Amino acid sequence: MDDLEALERAYRHAEAVISRIPPGAMDRPTPCPEWDVRALLRHLVGAVAAFPEMLRGEPPDWSANLVGDDAVASFRTAADANLAAWRAPGALDTPVGMLPGMRLFDLNLVDAVVHTWDLATATDQDSRIDADLAEQVFATWRAAPLDRSRAAGAFGPEVEVPPDAPITDRLVALLGRRP
Repeated sequence: MDDLEALERAYRHAEAVISRIPPGAMDRPTPCPEWDVRALLRHLVGAVAAFPEMLRGEPPDWSANLVGDDAVASFRTAADANLAAWRAPGALDTPVGMLPGMRLFDLNLVDAVVHTWDLATATDQDSRIDADLAEQVFATWRAAPLDRSRAAGAFGPEVEVPPDAPITDRLVALLGRRP
């Protein structure tokens, strides 16, 4: 699948998970120790909204709360703008200076996929990631300079799982989560 199809698939999944967050779940812990469901949802929507700003060379406002009263609508608005930004000529090839060989797009996709898994896990939803999408993200990040991302606190140390574990488990374990 091509990059935009992968991101569209990731966003459809994220929107479905967000729409099923049960009332009263916002204070639950998540696999991201520093964030509860509310903070993680705020991060996810904010990050989706931030990538178009970064593509324009603008610094995102990470303190903005873009979730509002309707998390699904807020996410959809951010996702639509995000996808439009990635469709601009050359956007998909924008490099990430601190991660040699990685694209800004790669960060966007992994953030959306893995934080959706985090939200699903924290809210007792099915946390499986579409196998083709998980394979694509896993292949990219298995070859990435993860030591730099780990040093920056973006990912935890890899968690050991059997080599024949489901792809969702291998992906989240690679990025420091316990499946």
